[in-house]
Amino acid sequence: MDTLIFGLLLAVSLLIVFSRRRWTVIVSWAVAVVAVMSLFAMHATDSLDLTF
Repeated sequence: MDTLIFGLLLAVSLLIVFSRRRWTVIVSWAVAVVAVMSLFAMHATDSLDLTF
């Protein structure tokens, strides 16, 4: 899952550089932000099963 989101971020960054349409950049950036925030929420709420 992490690799897919980082691939999405790479695609969005390339789209920002090479795209001339403003709405495409904004929509793809918003999709990437939602994906990153959901990944963070998943990792932040995970419980660590540590035993010492």
